[in-house]
Amino acid sequence: MNIVYGGSFNPPTIAHEGIISELKKEFKPENIIIIPAGNSYNRKELLDFRHRYNMLKLVSDDIISDIENKNQEYKGTLYTLDLLSKDYSNLYFVMGADNLIDIKSWIRYEELLSKYNFIIITRDDIDIKAFIDNNLRAYKSHFSFISLKYKVSSTAIRNNIEEHKNMLNPKVYEYIKKNHLYEE
Repeated sequence: MNIVYGGSFNPPTIAHEGIISELKKEFKPENIIIIPAGNSYNRKELLDFRHRYNMLKLVSDDIISDIENKNQEYKGTLYTLDLLSKDYSNLYFVMGADNLIDIKSWIRYEELLSKYNFIIITRDDIDIKAFIDNNLRAYKSHFSFISLKYKVSSTAIRNNIEEHKNMLNPKVYEYIKKNHLYEE
């Protein structure tokens, strides 16, 4: 099993680090491949890829991939996993239950769900197993679950670094301060 953990990591938080640690304990993968979204991922307030990539390198010795930053346009998770599958077998993509609820808005989501396996991070406020039974029954065997509880908000961190620096690894906090990131 090779686990793919994608996200904006804007910035990487102690919750991201905790999730990686728990994935290693629970699933014992060959590799964890961390994929920060590229600059082509059109999201407001997304810090330049270079900084998010560098911050991830400070806090993880796992594989940090720049695969999504090589495209001029965002091509979606299926495209990324297809590229990764050339070098890694048995891929499992990590996503939060809140993202799975919106999966039908993803690029070529049916092909994505039929081709790959997923590790879903459950949330108390979402009955994700009922959602899968009611909406994604055909893909039910493609899902594994892990329950993690982190009260960390990247938005809150971006809005006030000093107030929320406890949600950051000290190395990430120092990188942010040194490079004057998330300042108005």
